[in-house]
This record gives sequence, C-alpha cells and structure tokens, in this order.
Amino acid sequence: MSEFAGRCVIVTGAGRGIGRGIAEAFAAEGAHVLLGARTLSFAEQARAAIVSAGGRAEVCGLDVKNHQSCRDLVTTAVALFGRVDVVVHCAAEIAHGGLGAVSDEAMEAGFASIAKAAWWLLDAARPQLAAAPQGGRFIAIGSVNGTFVTVPHMTAYGMAKAALDAFVRGAAGDVVRENITVNAISPGLVASDNALRVLGPEGLAAYGATIPVGRAGTPADVAHACFYFASEKAGYCTGTTLKLDGGASVALRGEGGEDDVLQVRLKAQQHVLPEPD
Repeated sequence: MSEFAGRCVIVTGAGRGIGRGIAEAFAAEGAHVLLGARTLSFAEQARAAIVSAGGRAEVCGLDVKNHQSCRDLVTTAVALFGRVDVVVHCAAEIAHGGLGAVSDEAMEAGFASIAKAAWWLLDAARPQLAAAPQGGRFIAIGSVNGTFVTVPHMTAYGMAKAALDAFVRGAAGDVVRENITVNAISPGLVASDNALRVLGPEGLAAYGATIPVGRAGTPADVAHACFYFASEKAGYCTGTTLKLDGGASVALRGEGGEDDVLQVRLKAQQHVLPEPD
C-alpha cells in the first residue's frame, strides 16, 4: 500500500495542465484529493477521470488571488476529509509581456495568484499540517524562469516566481519546528495540454528537441518530484527549490548549434500563453 493512501492532498490549479497531472497521480496512490480550481468545469472533468480510475477526489471553487477563498479551500478539505497532509500550490495567472507591456492589474494578479496565495494557503493549512502524522508537506510549483533563467516577454511572471522561491526559503524556517516542510519544484517546458494548445504539436516537438535529455517534461515528471517532497523520506529536506528542466537551463543542444536552439525557443516563447484554470 502506498504511503499516501488515505492522506488528504490539496492541489490548486488542478483543473488542467500540471496541476491536474499532480492530482491524478496522488489519487492513483490512494490519496484523497481536493481539486482547487477557478473553472469548475475543468475540475469536474479531472474529478470524473480520477473517480473512474478508482480514486477519490472532490472539487472546490478557488480564486487564489483572494485570501478568503484560500482559507475556504482548506476549510473544505477538513470538512470533507478530516485532515490536511499535503498542499501543492500549482495555480498561477500569467502576466505575458516585458517591461512596459504589462498592466498594473495583470502584474498584481500574477503576483497574488503565485506568491501571495502561497503565503495564504500555508498560513491557513498550518494547524492541520502540523498535526499530520507523517509530517505536513507544502509544495509550491515554481518555474525555472523564477530563479534560474530569464525568458523574453515573461519578466513579470518570472518576478512572481522568484518571490515564490523566496517565500519557500523563508517559510521553511518559520514552520520547521512544527513538523512541516516547505519546498518548491521549478519545471522547465512541460508537455501539458496548455503547452500543446499554445505551441502546437510541431512547436512542442521542436522545443523539446533542444532540451539535453531530448524531450519536454511531462506532468508525471512533476508529480514524481512531488511524491518525494511529500514522502516521509523527505523529512530532512526543507527550504529547497528543485530545478526540473531536463538540463535546458544549463546546456543547449541542437544540430544547428547554439544560435539555432535559441531561435527555436524564442519563437515558441512569442506565443500568447493560455488562460489559467
């Protein structure tokens, strides 16, 4: 039996993309999963898939930009499952554009949904996480664009993700004596439904071919990293950000050389990113 069987896992941004993949993976391991999402129709589809596969999941409407909505998500989890063991914060609103090209409203929405929401969620879940028998786990899904690389036209998004990394380091120290760990995962390109919709099959394949391991990541790759941070084996690991990008941020690979690789990536990054959950 999986060590996650019967544990309550909250996942934000769980309606589609990486968040849905994480939720489905934990449910397949026997966890009771609460899917937090802004668009309930997406979350209901994810829940139906989990239930049809024999898992247990429930849905809760969530606006991660709203403090009370984050509190309500935790309250709902306790009401449904009686506990909270793991929180995975994956939701984000993406401000697309460089300096001078992002409105104040879009910048604030990005920062609130990414960094402020992490603060609110951990604060709300703290008593439950502290009481978790196997140790409470808070996992933030960041981005290599936050700390490790810079991506054109994504300055505001990268700034918010960098703030998330700073939160993880600081908050880990705040709760370290409460049997709670706080860690982050920073993926590079992930072949989610969102990426496929933006880049198309050919663009996604071309970008993936420039990554040293030879492919884009998958939601399952991110979920497996979550498994480690959520496990009892990771009890000695806190305040850490794991880079998960197949080596893309430290090496370039391509038949046409470095310039060719950069052009492929830059072309892909010109696309307008999809709407969040």
